[in-house]
Amino acid sequence: MIFSPLPLSSLPAWSKLNNVDFLDTAVSSMTLEIEMSDHSEEVVQRGIITTRALSSVDTFDIPTLLEIPKELVLCREFLLEERKLDSHFEQLRELVGWKSFRLDIMLFLLMQMTIARNNTLLDCSVFEGSETGKCDNCNLAGEQECLLSTVTSQTEENINVGVSNPWSEYVRFLPETLTIPTMWNDAERMLLIGTSLEISVDGKMGLLSQEFEDLREKTIGIPWCNSCWWQDGSLEPLLMSDWIRLDAWYRSRSLELPSFGEVMVPCLDMANHSFESNAYWDETSNGNVSLLLRPDMQLDEKNQITINYGDTKSHAETLYSYGFQDKGNKCTALVLNVSPQVIDPLHNAKVAATHERPVVRICRDEDGEISWESPYLYFFSLNEEDGLEFKTLQEVDGSHGSLCVFWQEADVTESVDTFETLISGHELADVFKVRVLSLLHDRIQQQVARLYASTQMAHTLVDQGMVSVGAQIEADGLREIETDVLEVALETISGQKTELLETESVCQYLRSMSSNAEQIPAMPEPKEEDDFS
Repeated sequence: MIFSPLPLSSLPAWSKLNNVDFLDTAVSSMTLEIEMSDHSEEVVQRGIITTRALSSVDTFDIPTLLEIPKELVLCREFLLEERKLDSHFEQLRELVGWKSFRLDIMLFLLMQMTIARNNTLLDCSVFEGSETGKCDNCNLAGEQECLLSTVTSQTEENINVGVSNPWSEYVRFLPETLTIPTMWNDAERMLLIGTSLEISVDGKMGLLSQEFEDLREKTIGIPWCNSCWWQDGSLEPLLMSDWIRLDAWYRSRSLELPSFGEVMVPCLDMANHSFESNAYWDETSNGNVSLLLRPDMQLDEKNQITINYGDTKSHAETLYSYGFQDKGNKCTALVLNVSPQVIDPLHNAKVAATHERPVVRICRDEDGEISWESPYLYFFSLNEEDGLEFKTLQEVDGSHGSLCVFWQEADVTESVDTFETLISGHELADVFKVRVLSLLHDRIQQQVARLYASTQMAHTLVDQGMVSVGAQIEADGLREIETDVLEVALETISGQKTELLETESVCQYLRSMSSNAEQIPAMPEPKEEDDFS
């Protein structure tokens, strides 16, 4: 969907019109130099900068840098009010929404994109085309894209939908492209093969595709939706790339506020991230949202204002949600899917009994120490002879009901993610832990092998110029970090496993298993005359 972006030079006027106060700050474009292996690249980035020197040293009067009225905060209450005012948005939400706050936000932003596009069409349509191919209005405004040329025959009735609000203009300040992996091309996403993001990004792309097809199926029969989004011809139709962009806007610009919950806040979302941030957001006594300078900060004119998007997010998580990795993050972590062994006779039952996606989270702290957490691995390591049972309850009508899990004859269906606690005190607890470590060791080995196996392919994609500099930098950085963490984790887990194998309970168990194996009678050798054809 084509709509004309607004330059940052127009943001002060929008802010003044909507009572957004920039206090000794402004949004500006900045040029960053990124060092490559053999050269450097310049990247243009938006951010909030100071317009004069500011200090919060030895003062109780913390400087306010930005204040946004609560009426502009995109939250559940805001959407509820918009549904009352905008019948088109209400109809769209009834058809497609209700599933999640994220989806409702995306539908709202889709309406604002449509309003922005259509308003620009109406503005362009009243002017004659010039020698440049643009209408006089866009020609004077210096717009990069004039929509007059995209309109061959479109009545005002077909495109005059929705109710304009401050967000209808604000979406024109939002970036058309982001560095989030879901917006990478196919070759760039292949750089993630072997990383912890491979499955996550593939799954996200599949979900976005399903959502887009669902949107199309449910709205193509609605006249105004068909005219604005799906009809071939005069207007640029809604594309899958537009839906991906809406999701990227939401993921990269949403945050949490105590009184509102999950929200999007205009202008505040222009602030960039740093683990060593110099500012933070908060709510004022009257419900507005403010950006404040952190205590003991001394900033010069044109210093960048930064906020912290989250202390606990890993490199993979920040790349997935925001499109970058912060080198200041000393604590590295990654999340991998886990599952029972393929040869486990209870494999399918165990998978069916889990309440969420089974994963292992592996962390390396600032001192290089490895820790890991994976509740379901303890469940996956147990067998029937240990006391694990699965039963299917029978309904009153005789049909099969839900699957139930029993441990030592106790129903643990709702707590299969607590087996680390459930096995404590069991005489074979150390044996179970050895199995867990073996499962984890095999899973990490598998991931490391996949990383190394995809290295040559990644180099080929880069050499052939099929990927952007930004995607290459982020993917290479993630691959390097995760390879390092996984290799250290392998050493740590091997050491933990060796220690457990030397405990008396494990040694005794292994001796008993060996003794039982020796007592199994050997199969008699077949006689030569037997026919096995």
